[in-house]
Amino acid sequence: MRFDDPALLGLLALLAPYLWLLRRESRLVRPRYLLPQLYGAPPLAARAGRRMRAMPWLATLRVVALVLIIVAATRPQATTVEAVKPAEGIDIVLVIDTSSSMTTARLADDETRMEAARRVARDFIADRQANGTDRIGLVMFQRRALVMSPLTLDLDSIDEMVEVSVRSGLIPDGTALGVATMEAIDLLRGSEAVSRIVVVLTDGENNVPDITPNQAAAVARATGVKLYTIGLPANARAVGVGFSELTLVYMADETGGVYFRATDSQELSEAYQSISELERKRVGDELFLTTEELAPWFLLAAGVLLVLEIALRSSWWRRLP
Repeated sequence: MRFDDPALLGLLALLAPYLWLLRRESRLVRPRYLLPQLYGAPPLAARAGRRMRAMPWLATLRVVALVLIIVAATRPQATTVEAVKPAEGIDIVLVIDTSSSMTTARLADDETRMEAARRVARDFIADRQANGTDRIGLVMFQRRALVMSPLTLDLDSIDEMVEVSVRSGLIPDGTALGVATMEAIDLLRGSEAVSRIVVVLTDGENNVPDITPNQAAAVARATGVKLYTIGLPANARAVGVGFSELTLVYMADETGGVYFRATDSQELSEAYQSISELERKRVGDELFLTTEELAPWFLLAAGVLLVLEIALRSSWWRRLP
C-alpha cells in the first residue's frame, strides 16, 4: 500500500490535544444526588457499575474514526503488477564484412565465416523481431560500404538481405571498416531511441584510409552511439592474424561497448546473444500497474464507527440530564 499524499499524515498530530481534552473530561467530578442517610444504617455503595466504568472508552470509537478519515485523505492505494515488457525499442545497425576472405576462410568448426555470420545474424534478427519494438538497419562492406537498409521495423526484409548478402565481385574487394562504421552511425542520426547501437562484424584490417576506425569511434562517442565489435580469426591458433584485434577492442572501449572474439559459430552466436542481453538490461523493463483506491474503504469504516458511537450513546450508554 502507498499514499498519494503522505504529507497529510501530519494531521494525526492534531489528535494529541483532542485526546488530552477527552482524558481531562473523564476525570472531572460529576454532579451527584445527595441522599439522606438513616442513623445506624450502612452506607450506600459508592462504586459505579460496569457500564458506567466503561463509558469513557466510548470516545475511542470517535478517535479511531478520525484516524481513518485522515488516512483516507492521503489517498491510500494498492498497486499490483499487470505485465512486464521492454520499456523502449532499440535502434540497431548491423555492419557485416562481405570481403572475399569471409567466403573462403573457415572457422574452427569448418564453417565459412560468411555462412556463420549470415546464419547467426538471422537468428539475432529473429530474436529482435519477437520483441516487436526494435528497428534494424543494415550495412555491408568490402572496399566500399553499401547501405542495404535504413532503420526499419520490417525485419523480414532485413532477414532476406542478410540471407542473400553481397556477392564477392559486386564491389571491389577490401575492408572499409571505418567507412562502413561511419555509414552505420549516420543511419542513427536523428534517432530518438533510448539505446542506439552498431554491431560490427569483420575478419579483416581496415585498408581504406578515407575514414579510419578510430575516427569513426570518436564520432560514435560524440553522438552517443555504442559500438559492439566482433572479430573472426581463421582459427583458434590465429590470434591477431588476419585482422586488427586491437582496433576492434579500441572501438568498443571508446564508446562503452564490448569486443567479442569468435573462433567458431558457437562463440559467434554467444556474442550476438550477449549483445541482446546487455541491451535488454540497459533499457530495462516497464511495469504496467493497476491501482486501487482504498480511501472509500477507510471512510466506510470511519462512518460505521461514528454511527456505532451515536447509537450506543443514545441507548446503552444514554445519560440522564
